[in-house]
Parts: sequence; C-alpha cells; structure tokens
Amino acid sequence: MEPNHPPEAPLMGLMARLMRQHHYNSHLSLKDQDVHPGQPPVLFELSRHDGLRQNELAAKMRVKPATVTVMLNRMVKNGHVERRADPSDQRVWRVYLTDKGRSAVKEVHEALNASEAYALQGVTPEEKMLLRRLLLHMFDNVKQYEQIISRQTKEERGRDENQMD
Repeated sequence: MEPNHPPEAPLMGLMARLMRQHHYNSHLSLKDQDVHPGQPPVLFELSRHDGLRQNELAAKMRVKPATVTVMLNRMVKNGHVERRADPSDQRVWRVYLTDKGRSAVKEVHEALNASEAYALQGVTPEEKMLLRRLLLHMFDNVKQYEQIISRQTKEERGRDENQMD
C-alpha cells in the first residue's frame, strides 16, 4: 500500500478520494467539450427527464436552486441546454437539452466509463460483483441513516417549538 494510503484510513475517506480522482480524470478528458465540473449530473438528469423546472432539477440533484441557476446559466451560454417557457404557465421556465447537450451526455458517459474501466484494471469479475454488492449494501445503510437523522431533526425542531410556546 502506498504511503498516501495508510491501512487504517477510513473507508469513506478512501472512497471520497477515489471519486474525486475519478471525476477529475473524467473532466480532464472532457476539457475540450465545454463540460465543466458539476454539469454531468445536470446532463444525466435532463437526459432522463427533459423539460424539468429548475426547482425540480435542484430537488432531484439535492442541491440548492441557486446552485442549479448558476450551472444552467453557464450551460445555456455554452449551448448544452435551453430554457423555454412552460406552455401552460408562462411564469414557469423549463430546461431542455439541446442537440449539443445530448451529444455531451454521450461523451460524458464514455469518459466516465473509460475512467471506471481504468480504475478496475486487474480486478476480477468476481471482485467487481462483490464490490458492487458491498457498495449497494452500504448505500442502503446510509439512506436508512438519512431517514433516522431526518426524523431526529424533525423531533428536535418540534421540541424547540414547544419550548418557545
């Protein structure tokens, strides 16, 4: 094991470092495509649900609407998305991929797949299957923990409101 990777390093820290490096490598390979960090999730979400409102997009991505606005402004400028008024409510703006945006989705998928393939060199199919199973199990655990924390936070807010009465 490298000196940068002590054997006692927390697993979540190692996974975070792995993902940061994976995203960095992917963005390096996309630098000529006008796709900037943070934009691939927008592209993927719109490729699945084109025509979302900005607040819907923010909710799906679990980020603040203002963050999405900044990203979308840049993506409109570079031609990946466009905003159009909702035909049933002119006050609402919906976000759509352009042809350039749809091409970028394909290129981002290719870059991410290449980075993943490189990361998994020397890993057997059995090890990949075990890793997938472990990661899915861990994901289920952290989602369950999110629900526990959310309930506790709501209960604490309720107690605080009752104390103020």
